[in-house]
Amino acid sequence: MANSLSQPLYTAEQVRQLDHYAIHQQGIPGYTLMERAGKATFKVLQQQCLQWFGKAGYSLQVLCGSGNNAGDGYIVAGLAKQKGVEVEVIAVGDPGKLKGDALTAYQWCLKQLVPIIPWQEKHELTADVFVDALLGTGLTGSVRNTYALVIETLNVTEKPVIAVDIPSGLCADTGAVLGVAVKAENTVTFIGRKRGLYTHQGPEFAGDVSFAGLGVPELVYHATPCNSHLLDPACFSNALPIRRQNSHKGLFGHLLLIGGDHGMAGAITMAAEAALHTGAGLVSVVTRPAYISAIQARCPEVMAVGCDNPDQIARVLAGKTAIVVGPGLGQSHWSRQCLLAAINSGLPLVIDADGLNLMAVEPTLLEQKQSDWLLTPHPGEAGRLMGVSTQKIQQNRFAAVELLADQYNSTIVLKGAGSLVCTKGQIQLANVGNPGMAVGGMGDVLSGLLGALLAQGVSTVDAAGLGTWLHSHSADQLAELIGGYYGLRATELIPLIRKQINQMAVKSGHG
Repeated sequence: MANSLSQPLYTAEQVRQLDHYAIHQQGIPGYTLMERAGKATFKVLQQQCLQWFGKAGYSLQVLCGSGNNAGDGYIVAGLAKQKGVEVEVIAVGDPGKLKGDALTAYQWCLKQLVPIIPWQEKHELTADVFVDALLGTGLTGSVRNTYALVIETLNVTEKPVIAVDIPSGLCADTGAVLGVAVKAENTVTFIGRKRGLYTHQGPEFAGDVSFAGLGVPELVYHATPCNSHLLDPACFSNALPIRRQNSHKGLFGHLLLIGGDHGMAGAITMAAEAALHTGAGLVSVVTRPAYISAIQARCPEVMAVGCDNPDQIARVLAGKTAIVVGPGLGQSHWSRQCLLAAINSGLPLVIDADGLNLMAVEPTLLEQKQSDWLLTPHPGEAGRLMGVSTQKIQQNRFAAVELLADQYNSTIVLKGAGSLVCTKGQIQLANVGNPGMAVGGMGDVLSGLLGALLAQGVSTVDAAGLGTWLHSHSADQLAELIGGYYGLRATELIPLIRKQINQMAVKSGHG
């Protein structure tokens, strides 16, 4: 699923293991790693301040707690002082409680003559830019007392913040905010990329994420394997079928899409249009008879079949290579029978929208599974499939997607900020997409795109990863084109998906 091109994502405990191995097995002193972390953070700080303030000077306040995260902050403050920056440290944690490398960093900072001022309840945060070195990755419970007050005060300033390793208050493993969290403009994370920076609330609070490996040798990472990676489109360079000069439509699959119950013709139409633009050789739709004219007017290339009796679906399965069921499907008796026909076909299957909701109501349908399935729930649908709340899914999206993949013996795309693709215990995270995608029809376009890839013979797991990336990346291109996130329409993604997949195919020699 993921290969050497992928960038691994770690839990906080796994990063602690990496850190321990680097120090105790590779002989890298802990303070050396801390110095490197401080230098990496200060480098990003300098680059960002050049953009924010030009060549003009700026004032800096570094907020430090009482752990190793604070040690990194003291290094940053000392480096800033050496460069002539107007800097002071606000010690929220008692420096007298510092130990080991963090204590050494504090003592070095004192030698640089950096003012270190204890936090007081009505302390004014007046700098042009801040460094958050309050709480590290060890936080598990909610932020409380003084630290919660400091974070709330910092966020109110609306000044840029550089977070050290992780924004204080953000769970490194899940991306959940633990009561309150620093809202950073940039986060510089060390040794291993923390999973929580890239999904759920992580992207909103972490801002732009920079990674610094701190010179840790590659073999350290081999000693601590992980099951999560950033989704890299380069991993799918050979997934697309080659388009030879003597190709014909029969070589690129025949996708059948089933859906569009009363009042929901738009969903199945968008899915079909997306499938056409993703390269399926032939596309057919089974829907209510009343919508045939509308679908053919919008997409004359689609072969639309009107069907009030789902028992007739078996007649149109001949020659099909994959099925999408769910867009506009509804939850009527007709809907259930359509889903059952799709399941009984034995063809590779994308199940979306009301197809998932019907599965949740009647889990025994899973017993009839005969083929590879690709399920694409948003958190609400995932919650219904698992019998838990949406909030429970969001609390740990990584655990939820693994459980779903195992429960349904399928490839799962858990949609949302930092969409997750999971199969057989391996997870890929799509670090693309934007808030403009929170509009109707986006899921329908995705399901048509995924179905077209399956129909062309792309494996379920590759279709899930490639399709999820194409969909979200195209949304990012659209947002850039229109200058923001308001008013994105799902159908506007479709030509951009076509353009992107062609660029990928040409680059890989499959065009």
